[in-house]
Amino acid sequence: MNSTTAVRILILVIPVVWLVIRLTPAGHSRPNHLQVMAQESYNLPSHREPDQFATNESLFKAHYQSHYATSGFEYHHYRLAYKYGFDLALDPDNQKMGWASVEPQARHNWNEGVMGQWSQHQQAILYGWEQGLKIIGG
Repeated sequence: MNSTTAVRILILVIPVVWLVIRLTPAGHSRPNHLQVMAQESYNLPSHREPDQFATNESLFKAHYQSHYATSGFEYHHYRLAYKYGFDLALDPDNQKMGWASVEPQARHNWNEGVMGQWSQHQQAILYGWEQGLKIIGG
C-alpha cells in the first residue's frame, strides 16, 4: 500500500473513530485528552484551524524554512507536527502544565507509523506548542 492510499484510508477511518469515541456513553472508558488530541491532529482541517492555526501558519512556514528546508521534506510533511503541538497548547488541561509534563504523553500518543519519527519532528511539535501558548496568551 502506498502512502497516498494510507492517507486516504486514514481520512475516511479517523472521523468514524472520532465519532464512535464521542458517542461512547459516559460510563464507558474514554481515552485521555492527549490521545484525543493525537487523533484529531490527523484530521485536516480541524474546527479550530480557520481562526487560529491557519491564521498563524506563516509562523510555522518561517520556522520550517529556517530549520527544515534542507531536510529533504516539504513543509506539508512537518505541518502535522506543528499542528499537533499547536492543538496540544489549545487544550485547557495542557495549559495548566509545562512542556516537560506534557511531552511524555504527547510522545506516547504520537503515531510514528503515520506521522513520522518523533525525534525528527520533536522540535516542530515544541514550536507549535510554544506558538499556541503565545497566541492564547499562556
